[in-house]
Amino acid sequence: MMNRLATLLCATAALGTSLTADAQADARAFLEQKHAAVTRLMEQPQSPTRDRQLTRMLSELLDYRELSRRALAGEWEARSEAERDEFVSLLEQLVERSYRRNLRRTLRFEVAYEAAEPRGEQEVLVRTEARSRTNRRAPPVSIDYLLRRVGRSWRVVDLTVDDGMSMVESYRRQFARIIAREGWEGLIGRMRARLES
Repeated sequence: MMNRLATLLCATAALGTSLTADAQADARAFLEQKHAAVTRLMEQPQSPTRDRQLTRMLSELLDYRELSRRALAGEWEARSEAERDEFVSLLEQLVERSYRRNLRRTLRFEVAYEAAEPRGEQEVLVRTEARSRTNRRAPPVSIDYLLRRVGRSWRVVDLTVDDGMSMVESYRRQFARIIAREGWEGLIGRMRARLES
């Protein structure tokens, strides 16, 4: 009886490890495929069709709602559903605009996908290293992507560049500082103004 139980536990542990390894590989493959698709799209001439496709691809890559929730921390719970929806919409537009600007620069970099590590039950950290194609002596830039399982797919919920501060942490500090000084309406007003500038 004990031998059968031990065998079952070993088999279950091995199965769990296999699933974790599969999830890590799956998250890494998702990120590689999405980045490759976005890069191919950015190499095409700019057009309204290309811009619509890019918006769709970025929404399939980034989980804007989860990013918003994490960036607002405790403030998220204090907001109504309508306020949350407006915030997510504004943040999505700002992040997309910033991402578009940075994409042009990233075309000059070659990205190597390195380790994928589990982070809890539903998240995987994928480490990457970007190296300049034009200046081989420039130091590489490390970018770590935190991906979260959403249904049968993955979405990026945070990323960390060389300096060690994640996008969520950076946003959280900015938003908390503005809310403390100007309140919720001040934050929303600033986000709208940034989009209009």
